[in-house]
Amino acid sequence: MTQLVLYIAAGLLLLGAAALLLRFPGTERPAPGGQHADAAEFFPIHCRFFPQVQHAFSPEDSEYMASHASPAVRKRWERSRKKAGRMYLAGLREDFARLNRLSRLLSLYSPRVRARQEAELLWLNLRFQLLYGLVSFRILMGRSAADDLKQIATLIGGLGSRLEHAALADPHSGAVTP
Repeated sequence: MTQLVLYIAAGLLLLGAAALLLRFPGTERPAPGGQHADAAEFFPIHCRFFPQVQHAFSPEDSEYMASHASPAVRKRWERSRKKAGRMYLAGLREDFARLNRLSRLLSLYSPRVRARQEAELLWLNLRFQLLYGLVSFRILMGRSAADDLKQIATLIGGLGSRLEHAALADPHSGAVTP
C-alpha cells in the first residue's frame, strides 16, 4: 500500500513538472527584420555572479544580524535578502531559457540529432524546473537556499560549456546538442 502511494505521488510530481514546463516556455523571439540573432543573447549572464550571491546568503551574515541588529532592522534585512534571492533565481531562469533556445537552434541545424541527446535536454529541463520550484519554496520560507542555488548555477554553467563545445564541434560528428 505504501509503495502504491509513493508511485502515485511520483506520478503526480512528474505531471506537475511537465505542466510547469509547458506553462513557462522559453521566451523565444525572432530577430527583427530577419537578421541573425546576436550570439551574446544565447549565453548565460546571471550565473556568473553566484559567488556574490553565495556570500549574501552565508550563515555568518545571519548569525551576525541575529546578534547585532535590532528586530526591525533584521526583519528588513530578511525581506531584502528574500527579494534578492528571488531576483537572482529569476535571472537564472532567464539564463536557462537562453541556453535552451541555443540548444534548440543548434539541434535545428544539426545534421544528426540523436534521440538520447533530446532526452538529455528534456531531463535537464525537468531537473531545472524541480530545482527552481524547490529553491523558490525555500526562499519563500526564509530558509537558506545557497546550496540549491549553487546546484542550479552549476547546472546552467555545465549546460553552457557543453553547448559551447557542441557549437564548436565538427559538423560531421553529429554532436551538436548536449
